[in-house]
Amino acid sequence: MMDSPSEHGWEDLCRRCGECCFEKWVDDHGDIHPTAIPCRFLDIITRECKVYHKRLEVGEGCVKLTPQVVEVVQWLPENCAYRRRVHGSDG
Repeated sequence: MMDSPSEHGWEDLCRRCGECCFEKWVDDHGDIHPTAIPCRFLDIITRECKVYHKRLEVGEGCVKLTPQVVEVVQWLPENCAYRRRVHGSDG
């Protein structure tokens, strides 16, 4: 795992793809599948959160992505910059 980055430096890793802001479902085998349904606060054109400053307070299930969280969650896409950094594959 990487050293703890500053919060600002950590957030700068995000490429703003928005993939983590789409609904997901888990099948009977535990496999996670993304859907085409975005969070209601995701601007699907800019891929930016309309309530980013208060995203953890709006009750939509938003998760603050810290290195510790990224290390264990399985729903981030393989090409996620956070995931690549934490798992040592950020080329």
